[in-house]
Amino acid sequence: MQVEYSVCFERHPLPAGGYLAQLTLNAPARLNALTPEMVTLLHKLLLEIRDDQEAVAVFLDGAGERAFCVGADTLRIRESALANPGGTAVEADAFFSCEYAAAHLIHRFPKPVICWGSGIVMGAGLGLMVGGSHRIVTNKSTLAMPEISIGLFPNVGASWFLGQMPGATGLFTALTSAYLSPADALYAGLADYCLHDKNKTDVLRKIINLDWCDDSEWNAEQLTECLTDIEAEQGVVLQQSSLKDHRGWIDDVCALPSPAAVEMRICGYTGNSEWLQLAAQGLARGASSTAKLIFQQLQTGRNLSLADVFKMELVLSSNRVRDPEFAEGVRARLIDRDRDPRWCYKSIAEVPDSEIDALFESPWPINPLNKLFAL
Repeated sequence: MQVEYSVCFERHPLPAGGYLAQLTLNAPARLNALTPEMVTLLHKLLLEIRDDQEAVAVFLDGAGERAFCVGADTLRIRESALANPGGTAVEADAFFSCEYAAAHLIHRFPKPVICWGSGIVMGAGLGLMVGGSHRIVTNKSTLAMPEISIGLFPNVGASWFLGQMPGATGLFTALTSAYLSPADALYAGLADYCLHDKNKTDVLRKIINLDWCDDSEWNAEQLTECLTDIEAEQGVVLQQSSLKDHRGWIDDVCALPSPAAVEMRICGYTGNSEWLQLAAQGLARGASSTAKLIFQQLQTGRNLSLADVFKMELVLSSNRVRDPEFAEGVRARLIDRDRDPRWCYKSIAEVPDSEIDALFESPWPINPLNKLFAL
């Protein structure tokens, strides 16, 4: 029996022995938003599968037809932060620690990890998906990093993978919470294949029937060949990539000499592109303190290893969720739903450097991820 708000684990027996592990984020009523219980179980299951010689690969997906994962359950995180004013947000810190440990493990998994990112893939959902060895979007996928709209910041490895996107498109995506299409995901390197949503069962069956062996590199190569052939057979017709089409404008704007100038230019967009108009609105309505933080996190993350990126983000998360900007952002978007947050600052120029610098100061003598990464 499947329990809601869990991670379901199914073993698919292989013709030659062993099994393919299917892990399903199972909170469909809430678009598979991640809870503390879910990330704890996900991390535990990934460790078990990693160490099980019978398991050849992981197939990660989300329950229901609407979303792979919309991100973290920010209501729970807000409650944790408000429960101890001025002190540690105990449940939130534990949540981020397990979430980041699971995402880092996916990036470094010694066996293929196939991610079926259909429907909505946002925030932490995108953070989990991009770590896979074989990332699949479908004709029904929509991606975004919308954290600026709630006063948080893009995390779950975003400081690393946004920096890997072409030109300044990662920075732009973070600042504007712009919606990305399947074509954008492929262009940006966030996904490897685009398949038809309706063919998931058939794709999984073909994967199970491959000639799996105990050589992970060989398995990954034949999986790549299989998915490439399936993609060619299905021939999904993609719309144009907005990121690609507007790359020149994005790069020019984001090259302006200061974050305040970039903010002003994006928010002042008056052109004919509806996609850029919506992106400009996303930045204008978001928290300016988050926008300023994004510039610094991506700059800092550029010089860090993946493990150190997650450690930096854990420090930022622990500090940021106790900031009134985050509590107000979640209130306006998810509690009162008035979409009218009363941010502390009206522009990046008003945000003190000292406030952003303080977010990078660790609240612990030893980062909790040190222990989890050693497992």
